[in-house]
Amino acid sequence: MKIKLEVMSGAMDGEEFHLKRSFTIGREKSNEVPLNLDKYISRRHARVLLNGSGICVEDLGSTNGTFICGERVYEKVKVDENQLFRVGRTWVKLNWKK
Repeated sequence: MKIKLEVMSGAMDGEEFHLKRSFTIGREKSNEVPLNLDKYISRRHARVLLNGSGICVEDLGSTNGTFICGERVYEKVKVDENQLFRVGRTWVKLNWKK
């Protein structure tokens, strides 16, 4: 599966990341998606997981939370293609192809 994460707001607006497996989002460079310009994003903030039925997002115990449809994520939550979600103060969107 090919996944594209697109940053939709903030200092990195328009930035795209192309991935082929599950990945983490955070401020540290060790994340596959390093969003180090948003000080509200934790060092290891969230994880995007691929599974047989689609894609899920989970928060990794971040301070400022991960939000889908205005609700804070505490467990793995399945996301739809093109659905926006927020990490820190940055909005991102996922697209994928099988």
